[in-house]
Amino acid sequence: MKIVYAKDGTPGVIAANVLEAYEGLGALHGKHRPMQALLLVAAAQGRLSELVMPRPDLVAIDTLVHRLDLPAIGRREEALLDADTRAFVAAYLTGFRHEIPAHMRLLFARVPEHSPATLISALMLSAYLGLAEGQERMERAILDACEAGADPAVLTTMFAPHLDGFDRERVRGVGFGLDLGAHAIAGGSNAWALTGARTANGRAMLCGDPHLQVNQLPALFFEAALRVGDDYWLGATIPGLPGIAVGRNRNVAWSGTFGVADNVDLTIEDDPAGAPREVEVKRRWQKAERFAFFDTPSGTLERGPRPHAIATRWWGRKDPAACLQAYMRLPLARSADEAVCILDRALTLSLHFVLADRAGAVRYRQLGQIPKGRGDGVLVPLAPGALVEPYAGEDLPRSADDDGIIATANEARLGVDGGVLSTLAQPSYRLDRIKEVLRGRRDHDLASMQALQLDLRSLQAVRLRDALVAALPDGNLRNEIHTWDNIYTEASRGATAFDRAYRAAVRALAPKLGGAWWLAALERTEISVWWCRGIDALLARGFDGETHAAFLRELDVRAPIAPWGEAHTMTMPHMVLGGVPGASRGPFHLPGSLATVRQGNNVPHGKGVATTGPAYRFITDLGEDAAYTSIAGGIDGSVFARSFACWLDDWRAGRYHRLVPPS
Repeated sequence: MKIVYAKDGTPGVIAANVLEAYEGLGALHGKHRPMQALLLVAAAQGRLSELVMPRPDLVAIDTLVHRLDLPAIGRREEALLDADTRAFVAAYLTGFRHEIPAHMRLLFARVPEHSPATLISALMLSAYLGLAEGQERMERAILDACEAGADPAVLTTMFAPHLDGFDRERVRGVGFGLDLGAHAIAGGSNAWALTGARTANGRAMLCGDPHLQVNQLPALFFEAALRVGDDYWLGATIPGLPGIAVGRNRNVAWSGTFGVADNVDLTIEDDPAGAPREVEVKRRWQKAERFAFFDTPSGTLERGPRPHAIATRWWGRKDPAACLQAYMRLPLARSADEAVCILDRALTLSLHFVLADRAGAVRYRQLGQIPKGRGDGVLVPLAPGALVEPYAGEDLPRSADDDGIIATANEARLGVDGGVLSTLAQPSYRLDRIKEVLRGRRDHDLASMQALQLDLRSLQAVRLRDALVAALPDGNLRNEIHTWDNIYTEASRGATAFDRAYRAAVRALAPKLGGAWWLAALERTEISVWWCRGIDALLARGFDGETHAAFLRELDVRAPIAPWGEAHTMTMPHMVLGGVPGASRGPFHLPGSLATVRQGNNVPHGKGVATTGPAYRFITDLGEDAAYTSIAGGIDGSVFARSFACWLDDWRAGRYHRLVPPS
């Protein structure tokens, strides 16, 4: 095994076989991104506050990890790894441990030990945080809204038909008081593939465009190029996990988007009987905290106001060892159909997956395990003892292309029996725009794919502009929106005007959605993203008298309207060093909005802001042994390294570099 670097600095591995490839990938993670990897390891053990620092947000993550019982599940599931995966994991960990620098001991009280068990727990944590966690948080928020006095009829309309049968009295007294923590990130992604019938050269193409938190350095993803015998692996990896999250080998390419699956159930239970599962969360320099969890057939129970409590069940806890095996075998697939078969066992991941192969096939597959048989009212908390079975494997949708196109962008799909899989999917603005552009021609190439990943036209604005203009008084704000082309260019004042009016309209829904509670939720949480489809459905109807009066009170029509490039900005702090001089970048313009293909969205995140955007752009022609990529950061995790943010300017400017197998 040999570590190599391309002329542009891209790290690579030349390996004789898969074992050497995983050893090399572990070495690259240990050498260039040890801090990120070890933070994931510590988090997966529920030991961030013990090994790093006892900040409240880290204590909250540790508590969540123990509520989900991830460390114990990892230890149990380790024994279920098959021999090949066990060998792959051992090789990865050998490479990782060999390259961890000594200075990591300055950050951690003790450097956490990485093991097969922590790998399994880390994969589960990556699958839960911000994804399944967001589903749970937003279902809890519905109960909070009810406690705050939200109109049940309005909620039922917003989430139709998923609150059918909602009984306000049955859930009275079981709200959470907005105590939702501060660790969920509201993201969104795009992925699509084209058959040769849609491309200029007659070969299949695949584009991956994961949108995650981008206001951090080092970059969330770590890019690598590996030569594996007579094959190769190119793409984005997650420091601390062995595998290629978005990428390709010689014959197959893959990418995914969050499946927004409703894979969390809330059940109203009586107070528990019997002994709890007690957990101690140690805190560095401080006294440990103790927590008690009650594990029931309905999930893990947390006490609420008597006589009821809420049990939470995450269905993605099933078979994480098999999921790790699938994730690590994906780069070995020889066709899109073989990749689909491999992914059938990845029940922990909630993803829409798009695949393409050198033979010209393109495929779609939804992954995960999602409860079924709950009817339309699937957001209504379950009754005690409710029997629910999951969709998984053959029950979940899969498909070939539709006139040469497969595309996904966090949409809601149905099970093969027509059952509900998603209740809080984002609106279809990005997906509709992607399909609109892809269907517009049959000679797509690298340039057209790059242009689409950078597209700034908003179908949300197309849908809502007339309603906002009708509600606005005459003046400059109204005129800017009325004459706007619905494109979020840096110089656009119409984009700023629309954003200001839209946010005022969302706040104006407070009388219907819980008053002060709604305003606090908008300021502190990602609720405006997860509830966007319902919010926009209300606004598209036009404003009644009460909402219009509140809208005018919330709106500042006299404030200057700056260009979007000045009004919409982001800063990229170091994930640990924060405001230390030289460790951060920005502020600079943040292109796009929540509803554009090139998504750019600032989301409240506790006391700060999380910025969602394209963390990695990946485009590949399956007839060429290369990919074209752009990453939100650089290579090395050290602020002192020249490659720390080496690709940031290119990423901001929409420039790509060519990723090829090492030689």
